[in-house]
Amino acid sequence: MKNIKNFELKLFFNLFIVFLITITISSCGSNDDNIYNDNSECSGVTLIAEGRAEDDLYVKGSFNNWQLITPMLFKNGRWEKELFLPVGNYGYYFYSKSKKSWSLDLLNPLTIYINDEKSSLLKVDGCNHPSLEFINRPDIKDNSFSFKLKYIPSKTGSLPDLSKSYITRNGKKVDISFNEKDKTFSISETGLSSGKYSYRFYIKDKNGFATKPFFVPIWIESKIFKWEDAVIYQIMIDRFLNGDSSNNTTLEGVDSKANWLGGDFRGIIDKIDEGYFTNLGVNALWISSPIRNTQEKWKGMGGDPRFYSAYHSYWPVSSGWSDRYKPDTDSLIEPHFGTEEELHELIDKAHQKGIRVMFDFVPNHVHLESPLWRDYKNGGWFNLANQNQSANINGGYTCGWEQPIECWFTDYLPDINYKNLNAMERMIEHVVWMVQHFNIDGLRLDAIRLMILDFTIALKTYIQREVITTGIPFYMVGETFTSDNGWDEIGYYLGKDKLDGQFDFPLFHHISRVFLIQSESFIDFVEYLNENMNRYKRYYQDSLMSNFIGNHDICRALSVANYDFASNPNDPINSSDSQGGSKAHERVWSNSPSHPNSEKPFLKMAMAHAFVFSIPGIPVIYQGDEFGMPGANDPDNRRVMIFDDNLSKFQKNLKTKVSNLSQKRVQFEAFRYGTRVDLVIEKDVWIYKMVYKNNSVIIAFNRTDSNVSKTADGFNIIVPANGYWISDLY
Repeated sequence: MKNIKNFELKLFFNLFIVFLITITISSCGSNDDNIYNDNSECSGVTLIAEGRAEDDLYVKGSFNNWQLITPMLFKNGRWEKELFLPVGNYGYYFYSKSKKSWSLDLLNPLTIYINDEKSSLLKVDGCNHPSLEFINRPDIKDNSFSFKLKYIPSKTGSLPDLSKSYITRNGKKVDISFNEKDKTFSISETGLSSGKYSYRFYIKDKNGFATKPFFVPIWIESKIFKWEDAVIYQIMIDRFLNGDSSNNTTLEGVDSKANWLGGDFRGIIDKIDEGYFTNLGVNALWISSPIRNTQEKWKGMGGDPRFYSAYHSYWPVSSGWSDRYKPDTDSLIEPHFGTEEELHELIDKAHQKGIRVMFDFVPNHVHLESPLWRDYKNGGWFNLANQNQSANINGGYTCGWEQPIECWFTDYLPDINYKNLNAMERMIEHVVWMVQHFNIDGLRLDAIRLMILDFTIALKTYIQREVITTGIPFYMVGETFTSDNGWDEIGYYLGKDKLDGQFDFPLFHHISRVFLIQSESFIDFVEYLNENMNRYKRYYQDSLMSNFIGNHDICRALSVANYDFASNPNDPINSSDSQGGSKAHERVWSNSPSHPNSEKPFLKMAMAHAFVFSIPGIPVIYQGDEFGMPGANDPDNRRVMIFDDNLSKFQKNLKTKVSNLSQKRVQFEAFRYGTRVDLVIEKDVWIYKMVYKNNSVIIAFNRTDSNVSKTADGFNIIVPANGYWISDLY
C-alpha cells in the first residue's frame, strides 16, 4: 500500500460520519461477552462507496491479499460489494481502476494498521449475541419520562436470562420487568426531582451471550442545557478540600508540594451541598481522573532528582477497566480520593443542582504498575516496545519531542501504541464504560497531540454511537499545549468527527499579555482577534472552544499579573512571559510567590475574567483563580485551596466580581452567542459591544490608573481605573 499521510487531512475533514458498514442481515450483535467467543458466521456484510459509474471501483483488502480481484457493483447511484468473510477484523480500501488511484472509505471513520500501513477497518462480528434498540425514545414531560426497548434475540432465538443480566440507574441496580410476549423492556417514572437519570442495560440470554451495553441518559430540568451556556470549574481533587481524613496518607521522602495533601470526593461533595459552585455561577465541573494511580513515589521528568506522588492522577494503573476486563488492581478508584460510592454520590448531587461533571482522561500512557503493561508489553500495545521482544524499562525508551507520538514522558510511563487495534479497542471500551457507568457528561482529553488522530476519531465515533443515544450533548475537549500561533495544530483535532473543542492556548497567551502583563496594547489585541475570527472559521468550524486565564500546567495568573517572574525587575512589563518563563520554574521550591501587597494584580485578573466571560466559548476557571491564588510553575501552582475567612479583602472582592460576571453571562445571550463590534480602540482603553438577535450589551476596559470617560453608541461611559464597565441590555 502507498503511504497515505498526505491524503489523511483531506479525508478527515469530511461531513458527519455515518455507520461503519451496512449489515445485510438482522440480529448481528457485538462480540463483547466476557465468557463466550462468538465465531458464528453471518450472511454477509456490504461495503458502500460514493462515486461515478465510470470510476470502475474495486475493493482491495487483507481478505484478498490486497489484490485487484474484487470488483464492486454500481447500482442506484453508488458502488456496493457484499462480502462473505469469517469473523474477524480486516483492512480494506477502494481502488479506481480507471483513475489508477485509491482512497479510504469516506463513510467509515474507523481504521486499522496492517504492516504499519493504514486502511479502513471492516469488523465482521458473529451472530450469536442478542441486541437492544429503541421502540420509543424517552418522552419527557414535566417531571416524568418513559421509554421502551426492543430485545432482539440472536439467530438462536434465546430469551433473556434476567438472573445473569443487570440494569442500572445512575450506577445502582434496579429491577425491570421483561415482556416476553412483546420482547420489550418498558420504563416509566413520574414525580421526579431535577437531575439526570441514566439507565444502562446489560442483558444476557439463556445461552450466555450478552448484548452490548445499552445506555439511556435523560435529564429532568426546566431549561434545556447547551454547552455554549457552560461555565467550567477545574478541580484538582487532591488540592481542593479534605473532606475525609480517613483516606489521608503521605509518602516518605516526598516534598509536601509534591505529596498527597488530602483532597477527596467528600470535600467536593461538601462544597456542592454548600452551594459553592452554584453561587459562583458554575454549571460544569472538570475533576481529576478518578481512577487508581501508583501508590509509590517516582522521580520527575527530564533528570529531575525530586520524588513525586501521583496526586495529580496522571500515572494511571487501572486503565482498561470495563465490563469485560477488570485488572487485578486493588481498586478501580484512587483510594486517596475516596470510594466508588462517593464518586457516584458526587455526580448525583452535582446533577441534582444542574451541574455537569467531566472527567480528566489520560489516554496517552499508563504506569509501569498497570496490568496493561504487565500483560501486553510484548504484544505490540506500546510504542518503542516491539511485539515479541523484551521491553526495556530502564530508560532506553524515553525520547524527546522530536518523536511526539512514540515518545514516553519518562521511563515509567509506557506510551500506548494506538496503531495496535487491540490496544485501541481496549482503551475505547474503557472510556465508554466509564462514561456510562459513572453517568458523566464530558471528557477533558490529556495530551491529545501525542497520539495518532485515529484514536480521537474512534473515540468520538463510539461516544456518538453508545453515549449520545438520546441526543443529550456530550462535550469532549482536548489539551493541545501550543504557543500563540498554534492554530493549525489545535484545528487538526477539531470537527464533527473529532473533538468538540480544545483549550484555546493561542488566545490564552494574548489574554495574559494584554490583561495581566499589559505588554500588548488593545490595538494589537483587536488586530489579533480579527485575524483569530477568520482562523476560527477556517480551523475551528463547528467547534466550541474553552477559554481560560490559568490551569494546572502554568504558573498562576495572579503572580504573572504581579510581575513575580519578570526577568528584569526594572522593566517588568517588557521582561515578563505569558507563562512566567524560567523565573516561574526557579521559584517553585523556594522563594515562591506570595499574596501581592496591592490590589492592582487582582484588578487585572478581574479584567481578564470579564473578557473571557463576555465572548463565545466556554469560560474555564481553574480552582483558586476565582479569587486569585499565587504560585509559580507546577507543583507550586497546585497549592491547597483556601475558602471563606482565609481569603483576603482583595480576594473576596475578586470572587464577588467573578460571581457577578457569571450572572451577567446567564443574563446576556449576547455574551454566549453574540458578535463583537468594536466601538473604541486605544492603547489602554477598549470598548466593544456584543450583538445577538438585535440586542446589544457594551463592555469597556480601562488599563490606566485613572477613571476614563468615553462616548460610545450613544452612551456616556465612565470606566473605572484598572477596571471594566458593563451596560444593561439594549
